[in-house]
Order: sequence, then C-alpha cells, then structure tokens
Amino acid sequence: MFAGPLFFGSGSTASGAQDSGNRPTGVSIPARILDEELQEIVANPIRIDETKVIGWDQPGGIPEPMPLVSALAVVVGPSTDRAVTPVWRYVRERAGDHEAMVAPYVRFTDGQIVPGNLTAEGDAPRWRNAWLHPLPLDLERIREVRLVEGAVVPVATEADEVVLVNGDRLRGLVDSIDTHLVLEREDDPEGDPLRIPLDRVASFALVNPEDPPRGTIVWLLGGHRLGCEGVVVSGDNYVRLDAPTLGGESIEIPYEFLRGVVFDARRITPLAALPITVEPGLAGPIRSWIPEPSIEPGNWAWNAAPIRLTGPLRAEWRLPVAGCRVAATLELPLDSDQGRLEAVIRDGGREVRRIGLDAENPVHRIVVSLETDRLGLEIEMGADGPFHDVVTLREAIVVRPVD
Repeated sequence: MFAGPLFFGSGSTASGAQDSGNRPTGVSIPARILDEELQEIVANPIRIDETKVIGWDQPGGIPEPMPLVSALAVVVGPSTDRAVTPVWRYVRERAGDHEAMVAPYVRFTDGQIVPGNLTAEGDAPRWRNAWLHPLPLDLERIREVRLVEGAVVPVATEADEVVLVNGDRLRGLVDSIDTHLVLEREDDPEGDPLRIPLDRVASFALVNPEDPPRGTIVWLLGGHRLGCEGVVVSGDNYVRLDAPTLGGESIEIPYEFLRGVVFDARRITPLAALPITVEPGLAGPIRSWIPEPSIEPGNWAWNAAPIRLTGPLRAEWRLPVAGCRVAATLELPLDSDQGRLEAVIRDGGREVRRIGLDAENPVHRIVVSLETDRLGLEIEMGADGPFHDVVTLREAIVVRPVD
C-alpha cells in the first residue's frame, strides 16, 4: 500500500488563512472545482468547510468562494495527457495509480475500496489500513477481497468464489472467516463445510448485491475510495473525513494524497461504468471490423477512467435516466500530428454538437444537456481519410437531474 510522504512544497499554512483572504502557502497541488453548471474553476489550492468551497487561482489571484450546495465535485491533478507534468507522473507511478491495482484490498458492496493487509486479533481477522481503525471482515458488506499481492480476483455472479494461492478455484457459500475461511462447497452441498487456512487463500469474491453509493465519496492516491458524511480541507493541509461510512467519528489524511471528491454520490455516474455499444457508422463501407473501445487501467478520480475510441465509428451509451447532463474532455493522442476528425455528439438520434479535432486543436471540453437516455458519439473521418482517428474521453461523467 502506498502511504509514503510526498513533497509538493514546504512550510506550513496558518489555520486562519482562509478567513483572512490570504492565499495559503505550503503544500500546493493544482485542483479544479466542478459547479452545478459543470463549469470548472481552477483552484490552487482548495479549502472546504461545512458550508463552502474556496478556490485560490494561480499565484496572485483571489479566492473564489462557492456554496457547498453549488459544488458537485473536486478533482486534483491535470485533466489531459498534455497537461501532465513530470512531478504528477512521478506521483501517480509511485502510488501505483497509473496501472491496475495489484496490492491487497477490500471492496465493499457500496464501492468503497480500502487497500491494506489482513491481521489477526485472537481468532478475529481485522483489515488494517494506515488511516482507518482496524476493520472487521463483515461478510454481508464485502464484495471482493485480495489477500495476496497480484492475485487474480474472481467475479462472483451466481456463487461465492475463492482463489487459492496455488491457483485452484472453489465455488459455493463463504460461511465465515476467522483463522480459516469456511466454505460450503457448491459441488458437495451435503458434505461438511471446507475449512481453508487463510494463508492458503489468495482472494475471494462474494455474491452480495451492489449497493448504490451515497453521501460524499473521497478518492485518494493508492486506490483508496472512502465514503463519509462530509469532508473538510482545512488550513493545516489535512483532509478530514467526518463520520466515515466504515466507522469512527472522523479520520485525517494529508492533503497531498487527495485525488478527488464527489459531494453527492447519487448524482454522478462515470461514463466508463456504463455499457457501450459500437457500430461502424459512416465507416461501414470501408471497414470490416470495429476496434473495441478500451478503458485505461488505474485509479481515477470519480472512477472516471479514460475511454479510448478508435474511429471512424459510432458509439452509444444508455444512461441511468433521461434528462441527464454529460461532461467530458475529448483529446487526441499526444503523437497525433496528422489525424483530423469530427466528433459528433448525439442525443438519441439528434445531433447536438459537432467538434473538429486536429493537431492544432487536439483538446475540447464538452458539456451537453440531453433529453433522452441515450448518448451518442460518432467519430467521422476528416479530409485525410480514416487515419489516426483516435479520441480519448477524459473525466467523462453523467450527472443526473435534481430529484
């Protein structure tokens, strides 16, 4: 688990800095605040209390208070490949956020993820993490667990599934966990439950139904995803999670580990989490196959992993409800010095936006309001034909209408 210190600056920040209007000093990480209109406000750094979000612009700027009820989310770090600095690349690589997680972790039914390791207190196993109190393994709240670094984690659909350190897989019902994992085997329902020593278990997944996330969700470097009732970013360069869902009154984490915040998890769905269908579109006569969309691995704020589409093609997503708004940043690859294309945004079958992308204009952020529950994106070839027509959707999110 990544928990070492990071150094983005020096000095300390007085707790009264945000009240005096002076720009805080010390740890300084570029961030962006997303408001209800899905507009981004650059903030460097940010402060959050129980009523508002305050963002300082670049050095010499003035603070921009925003009522908390008007703020949807916060994200730390650059939005595009072109904005990634060597420092930020180093931070992500050191945290392991640039690739699929290999560390041990627990994922709960509401989507919270806690990297850490399993320890024992008598016969009761506890999950330990640098910032949380030891967590009991409550089987009714757990979706999946990796105990051995790099182990494959199964996907449980019709039965619980256990992967042993030797690679064997067992299916059935995980009855309990103490010094052993007790499994009622699917292939021997009348036999005695199997007691497996925990040091022989690499990972397991349970068929517990997923619970919709609620409240405030905080993303941290190293793969952490934690829920709470509220979050405070104070002048002492710490992030405080109030009434964390996993228990306790509050926890404090250095601000330099903050990756993102969603203030009401019911409102925002990452586009990468929704099923996508692709068709040839206008490329039907010239292409006999359609490249599959790819989701970039790694830990991403809001779970909004980048989606890479190789055109020409037509992609469509079925959204949770009708009347959503969608925000995303479209970016051509860094090495795309010849590709020219048009990205067409559709609301159901209706065209609502047409965007030209080329080497001179390789990045474009969109915010669209939809009437239907279908988002379409067609990549049409430019004047140079179907070459280098690749687009990555970054920080693509769907925002539900207010109930």
